Amino acid sequence: MKRILSIISLALLLTSCSKEEKEKLSLNPVEFKQKINTVTGSVLLDVRTPEELQKGYLKGALNFDFKSPQFNILIEGLDKEKPYLVYCASGVRSGKAADIMREKGFREVYTLEGGLNAWKGEGFGIDTLTTQ
Repeated sequence: MKRILSIISLALLLTSCSKEEKEKLSLNPVEFKQKINTVTGSVLLDVRTPEELQKGYLKGALNFDFKSPQFNILIEGLDKEKPYLVYCASGVRSGKAADIMREKGFREVYTLEGGLNAWKGEGFGIDTLTTQ
């Protein structure tokens, strides 16, 4: 009986967050841009490598390389109460980074569906590093 109750509880827990609610965490470029412009106190987080950053980035973004061994240490220093808008090149690493952040107790984490490639595909601009 306990086993059956455990299975039922687990099933209810897994289905309590609808597919629609989960999908809201991954935003298309238009929705992501809207969040950047409207969510007060949000933090834009670029999880690409320094080499990728050289090719362009979104203005105002922090860069924490997901592939770096220090990634987990760096995100521990962030305010878990703020909303985070996370992106990478194609959306894969940002999804993994967002999952880690949520596991660590970050309350509001969104990702850019399709990453910076999709952003540029929509015709949205990026900033580039300038060399002196």
